[in-house]
Amino acid sequence: MNTKEMAQLLKYYGFSGYLKYVNTNSFIVAVLPEDKAHNRKVMEGLRDGK
Repeated sequence: MNTKEMAQLLKYYGFSGYLKYVNTNSFIVAVLPEDKAHNRKVMEGLRDGK
């Protein structure tokens, strides 16, 4: 998955921030402090398969 596809996927799931880097195992996103709690909930939901 390239950077553009990953950014679209994160946006679809309601993730807030600017995607900076993607590789096969991880990605790096610049996030505002006020968005961290929301993004953590989104990632936990994706990890749990909800």
